[in-house]
Amino acid sequence: LQQLLGPLLSQAFSGQSSPTLRSVLAGKPSTIVGPNSSLQDVGEMMAESRKAALVVNNGQLVGIFGFKDMMTRAIAKELPLDYTAVSTVMTPNPESVSPDTTVLEALQIMHDNKFLTLPVCEANGSVVGMVDVMDCVYASGGADGWRSIFASAMECDDLTDTASVHSHISGSANHSVRSTKSARKKNDMPVSKLRPKAPMVSNSNDTVLSVAQMLASKRGDAAIITDHNGGLAGIITDTDVTRRVVAKKLPASTTCVADVMTANPSCVSKTDSATEALITMIENRFRHLPVTDDNGAVVGVLDIAKCLNDAISKLEHSKEKGSNAAEEALKASLGGAGGAQAAALQQLLGPLLSQAFSGQSSPTLRSVLAGKPSTIVGPNSSLQDVGEMMAESRKAALVVNNGQLVGIFGFKDMMTRAIAKELPLDYTAVSTVMTPNPESVSPDTTVLEALQIMHDNKFLTLPVCEANGSVVGMVDVMDCVYASGGADGWRSIFASAMECDDLTDTASVHSHISGSANHSVRSTKSARKKNDMPVSKLRPKAPMVSNSNDTVLSVAQMLASKRGDAAIITDHNGGLAGIITDTDVTRRVVAKKLPASTTCVADVMTANPSCVAMSDPATEALITM
Repeated sequence: LQQLLGPLLSQAFSGQSSPTLRSVLAGKPSTIVGPNSSLQDVGEMMAESRKAALVVNNGQLVGIFGFKDMMTRAIAKELPLDYTAVSTVMTPNPESVSPDTTVLEALQIMHDNKFLTLPVCEANGSVVGMVDVMDCVYASGGADGWRSIFASAMECDDLTDTASVHSHISGSANHSVRSTKSARKKNDMPVSKLRPKAPMVSNSNDTVLSVAQMLASKRGDAAIITDHNGGLAGIITDTDVTRRVVAKKLPASTTCVADVMTANPSCVSKTDSATEALITMIENRFRHLPVTDDNGAVVGVLDIAKCLNDAISKLEHSKEKGSNAAEEALKASLGGAGGAQAAALQQLLGPLLSQAFSGQSSPTLRSVLAGKPSTIVGPNSSLQDVGEMMAESRKAALVVNNGQLVGIFGFKDMMTRAIAKELPLDYTAVSTVMTPNPESVSPDTTVLEALQIMHDNKFLTLPVCEANGSVVGMVDVMDCVYASGGADGWRSIFASAMECDDLTDTASVHSHISGSANHSVRSTKSARKKNDMPVSKLRPKAPMVSNSNDTVLSVAQMLASKRGDAAIITDHNGGLAGIITDTDVTRRVVAKKLPASTTCVADVMTANPSCVAMSDPATEALITM
């Protein structure tokens, strides 16, 4: 992204290089709270600053708590705000970046990880502040600077936590951007090409609690509010809930959403200019913008975060097109494919799945989990005990209290939140480092729906719970693949299910190959057919490399700093010696009670791993995996 977008940014911003986050945050206060601060106090501070809260203890960042967290983890679950400590619902030990990180690097990190916000800390751990994508946009040219290159920076998960704002429009209840702009030019892409998300709709008579619970169940952050005739009455976002309900101490269970929504919001027609719609969102700090059809009915919602993510993904994917890839992406990114919604995936992939799996419909997660045990632990279980259970089951741990799911703790969490930070595993409770109140799905969710949810949210795993909250189990993407045809069933459609963040939490496996140290799939398969795509077309990630003499601790800390989950281990000649994953760290270090600070990575890595050549058939590589 630096290579492709950097020169364009420099050109757009009059030759200036991308500024650092230190300069972006200079003089700006942050929302700093303590772990024992009540959600009521935290909410009032967030409402005033319009920023998520950074939870700091003894000068060190220990957690983050955002507007969506307030809505889904507190309001929707009817927690008593005055008596609930933020530490019980925050996201613990969040990733952070150096204040010397550039704006462009920050955009890339947010895109890759689908972060809503990005904490910024000095090397000694002291907190500098926090940025969101809109901060970066404004710090590097604003709407005018970004107009010509907007399409190249369009897929970060949450541009800003600012609330929807009231529009002051005369003459009509709802305002279209098109009415204040010139008609869409011939070559302008229409709003419809941005693939607006399907609207999540509530009625103006609903309570804030019911709307929050609906959004929490659907993993949404904004609801379209309709009147008694079904027309557009307003919009309410997760930030509105904090600013207009929590901060004003209104009871969510009895407050009518019509009293706190943004009434008569600005909107766009699906035929309006996409560029003008996006620039309008930046200029007005709109996170969401309703989209109407020619009859004025709401048919979608533009989420500027999704638009940014789609464009950055396409820019990355265009890298192989040559030196003009960035310019080509700029022209095409408002109208290409990608970012399909669940309905579109069902429509496109469903028939293929049915055909591949002999006409059977997509199975439910209930059937996938039938008879399979889960890794269930209590909040006070030590990380050592949890790690041993995870190693045996090869699954992340579900943290359950009084029969209810309260957290999840995965292999990457063990590596980055515990090992890399040198926590004492025997004396650290899993509740202090788990991800609290994770999203879960019904056991009646289909495999295809589960794949879509994991893709959209970049989930590693997906807890499954009954309507009453009791835990059924947990699936990962490989569970879904095996439950719906396995390698043979998926061979013809594998490319349609290749974008989930982490196919499985299973460890790397030792290859038993004779004749050569490293094995290429191609050597045991027929030569790549003329129409087969090579492995290079799968856009392999850049390797994170360590030396075979390094300790497990140093490798874990390197991976944690780069947000990785697997390291390539090289020998003293720089050749491939092995690979180690986050799961290996739990299974081969934690479970065996080896000291990470003195254990050599060469002793626990997968030596001589299987590998593929860039020219090998992509499909065969995937099926082999």
